[in-house]
Amino acid sequence: MKPEQIAQIEKIVRDILQSQIRETQPTNKNLLVILGATEKPLDNLFQQLIQCTQEEWKVQIILSELATKVIDLDPIKSLFGEDKIIREQDITDIPSIVESSSVILLPAFSYPMVGKIALRLVDTACTYLVYHALCQGKQVLATADDLIRKKNYSDKKLQLLDEIDEEHVNTLSGFGVIWVTEDRIIETILDADMSNKVFAQTPIISASVIDNLALNVKELVYTEPTIITPLARDHAQKRGIKIIRKQ
Repeated sequence: MKPEQIAQIEKIVRDILQSQIRETQPTNKNLLVILGATEKPLDNLFQQLIQCTQEEWKVQIILSELATKVIDLDPIKSLFGEDKIIREQDITDIPSIVESSSVILLPAFSYPMVGKIALRLVDTACTYLVYHALCQGKQVLATADDLIRKKNYSDKKLQLLDEIDEEHVNTLSGFGVIWVTEDRIIETILDADMSNKVFAQTPIISASVIDNLALNVKELVYTEPTIITPLARDHAQKRGIKIIRKQ
């Protein structure tokens, strides 16, 4: 057999093997959206989720029990199909749902849910699902717009309540929640290096935040004004994690 014939056969074999790898390799593009009760407009969120579907992501939406009472479901059904919507009261197998999801998004992360998960009071299907996902090391994204926006309070009681919420945000950061602003949801999800990069928008990056990052994280990106404790920088250096300020 001539050398050129051998080379041609080898090329055919390589092409067949590469084709088989592409066909059997999982896409791992399953986005689970847990939507709680909210009064804010959802148009921007829906546009970004549609972009995800255009990038071959499979989108599944879970509606909390309260969300089904305050959110108009018709736009969600028309955009994503009724078969892509699960009501909280219909959830039966949380471990399977978590296992099949590569990214979990909390675009309307309410104060009650933040507090419950931070305090490990996981007494609903949605809160337990999020907590179980964090325990399994899943990528959990949450919008931080309403939670970390600084407000000016004349009432000290309201200010105290806001400080408690900030503590909860820091606790969830330690659990592994990745905080993003609403306008960066699609950018974060589609980031090819997301598994190695974390976008932190919690007010304080502490040593516990660094210690609870996944082992494969190489970069922690933050925006101003974020406080980074000296001990957090020390722990990040020991783990080889770069702390980068987003320009």
